[in-house]
Amino acid sequence: MTANIIVLLATLIVTALLFSRPIEKSAWWGATVIPLASIIGSGFLVIAPILQMSVGSLAVVAMSFLVLLAYFIGSAIRFNIRYVEPKLAAGTLHPTARGAEELSRWALAFAYIISVTYYLALFGDFLLRGVNTVDPLLSKSITTAVLLFIALYGSHRGFNFLGRFEALKLGIIAGLLAGLIYGNLTAWQQGVWHLPAPRQAGWHEVQIVLGMLIVIQGFETSRYLGDRFPPALRIRTMRYAQWISGGIYILYIALMLYYFNFPLPAAGQDTAIITLSRHIALILPVMLLVLALVAQFDAAIADAQGGAGLLQELSRRKITQGLAYWIIVAGGLLILWSSDIFQVITYASKAFALYYFLQSVVAALTALAHREIPHRLVRFLFYTLVASAALSVVIFGIPAGG
Repeated sequence: MTANIIVLLATLIVTALLFSRPIEKSAWWGATVIPLASIIGSGFLVIAPILQMSVGSLAVVAMSFLVLLAYFIGSAIRFNIRYVEPKLAAGTLHPTARGAEELSRWALAFAYIISVTYYLALFGDFLLRGVNTVDPLLSKSITTAVLLFIALYGSHRGFNFLGRFEALKLGIIAGLLAGLIYGNLTAWQQGVWHLPAPRQAGWHEVQIVLGMLIVIQGFETSRYLGDRFPPALRIRTMRYAQWISGGIYILYIALMLYYFNFPLPAAGQDTAIITLSRHIALILPVMLLVLALVAQFDAAIADAQGGAGLLQELSRRKITQGLAYWIIVAGGLLILWSSDIFQVITYASKAFALYYFLQSVVAALTALAHREIPHRLVRFLFYTLVASAALSVVIFGIPAGG
């Protein structure tokens, strides 16, 4: 009973705080919450059981590695906001860097196609988990129906009716963390708290962790908010988003270690957090189900819109909005019916890693080619290393079931 009250109070307080007028109207919060909500959206719910299945009690180390890798990649994108964007606008960017920038935009369009599939595949799995069912075929059928809805509705009407649910999502996550803190303290006081049995971790497990880069994806959205926020604000708030999300992820995984002692379901491990959460507070399975469905659908629509707009722009308007939605959905259906959920997660990670690799290449080439940039040789070497790390995800990442 106490755990339920703590979870509800934390959820209500944080949600009300984020809905308050001073925060809601704040420019810095507006620029922070978009990448923040994307980073700790859908991947937040799948990461804990997958890390437990893969690396056991080393999950905190694995999560810290992903957070650090994401921050280094974010540094390259912040550099591009500061130096590349104005040079692109002025037409003074070095031709090689400009070519890599164009390639990265195509890579991002491809990543959007896979990410829409990833979000909606999870949507189908979580929806069935809500009625205590695990059926991959039925889940794919649900995902197919939602993909077709996106193509039909998006190509004719657009999605202007959709609101954003960041405050609600972050409020539920705050409730989950509060429940976890209470549960861990209670287990410690009762003398039953202990870590799960360690798992052996080798190169295979490192490859699995690399294949989960998608769960910390989303910070790059700051790069494309130039019509709403100035560069300095986007750079600063991207850092805020990565600091906050990184802290939340590491704290979440650390607090989940005790609950990894409870058995995971034999099937539907990507949605196992719903099952595990009943050991934290009885109200949490329902709340996390709401979070999962809202997060998945909202993120899928946002990426479908972003992908459609990007395809139109890259084709110089030769691809219409309607056709762009159908291209995204056709690609999604092909991926969906030829893969399982763990493969889709890895494909999405690789697609965004390719985009991150190219953005890091743009940063490295720009630093090398433009003498007015301070510490340009150090920056060139650093962003070359970051590009290599992103490329390693593309080459070596494998599915959790691989």
